[in-house]
Formats: sequence, C-alpha cells, structure tokens
Amino acid sequence: MNVNKSISGVLLGIMLAAADYHVDWKAALLLVAATVCLHLYAVTSKTVTGQGKIRPGVFLALTVLSGLAMLHFSFGTLFMMEPLILIVLGYMIIRAVRHTSFVSRGKGILYVFLLFGLLAVYGSYYVCSHSFGSWPLLFPALSIGLLSVAERTDDSQKTLRIVMNVAGFAAMIAYSCLRMFDPWHFLFVLSLPLFFIRKTTGWAVSAFALLSGLGFLVYLV
Repeated sequence: MNVNKSISGVLLGIMLAAADYHVDWKAALLLVAATVCLHLYAVTSKTVTGQGKIRPGVFLALTVLSGLAMLHFSFGTLFMMEPLILIVLGYMIIRAVRHTSFVSRGKGILYVFLLFGLLAVYGSYYVCSHSFGSWPLLFPALSIGLLSVAERTDDSQKTLRIVMNVAGFAAMIAYSCLRMFDPWHFLFVLSLPLFFIRKTTGWAVSAFALLSGLGFLVYLV
C-alpha cells in the first residue's frame, strides 16, 4: 500500500480546514508526518522479520512523538479533554492498523471506509481548526472513504468499484453545491480520467483529494 493512499484524506481535511479557518501549519505538518510514520509502521510490522523487527518500533516511536508534538502545537497543551481524547483515539488507530488487513472484503471494507475516510478527513479538520465544521463536511469524508474502498477492490469486484466511485464523486459534488457556488469547487472532476486508467488508479484518490482541497483554497485567493 503506497503512502499516498494513507494521507489523501488527511491532506483533504487540512486543506478544507485552511479554507474555513486560520490553520496552525506546524500542527498540520506534524499531522502529515505522524500519518506517514504510522503508514510505515503498519507496512513494516507486517513484512519485516527477524532482526529487522527494530524498524517497526522506530516508526511507532516516530508516530507517537510526532503525534504528541502535533497535539501540543494545536492545543497548546496535552492536558485538556480534547487532546486526551485524541490520544486515546490515536492509540486505537495504531492497534487497528497493526492488526487489520486493509482489503475490500468483510471487515476490511469498514476499516478502510472509517480510517481513510471519516476519521482521516474529520480528524485532520478538527486538529487544524478545533471545529467539526458544518454538517456538509460529512460529504467529503464519505467521498474519500467510498473512493478508498473502490481503490482496494480487485477484478472480481468491478460492480462494487463502480458503485463506490460513482457514490464518491456524487458526495463531493453534493458538498460543492452546498457551499457558495464557484467553478473552482469542481476542480476535482479533472481527476476522473485517472479512475479509468489501470496504471494510474493507485494515484486516483490522491489526485481527487488534492484537487478537491485546492479548488476550495484557490477560491479564497
């Protein structure tokens, strides 16, 4: 699993928060760093054996340190209700990525949808803005979750892939329409061809997330 698949929802949440609020970019950068380290921990803990087992521990330590630093810069302290709740949530996420196979079958569908969609977008938005935003924010979170599930389907799940992709685009279109209308808000449509080109499907969701967030940021300029 490429790291770009792990950070797509996080980047979108950060950019949407930046479009709505003043964002502490130190906290945002540390959030990205923590996500990358968590991704590397998940990958190495499932592939490295023998003496190489030290590598997952290193990435786990970097995940914890960057995560705690992120919360400190975001909230100014670790000893408040919000950062303490996020620390517990972070612990649960670490356990989930360590013991879960992120495939689009069985419980894997739910884990992919929640971790890469709802938690990634809402969590990063909240850390950067200290707000859950208005209810339409649910749509981009759903969108990334649905597209992430579609991205992990195999050739025997073509129907599921099509349904998830269509629903993912529909959710982002709904969000764009619910905000103040501007053509830039539909910039994500440019990523559509990537979902049909086999060699680029691994980057399709990342391009979708970046173009979506960029469209809302450019609108402010």
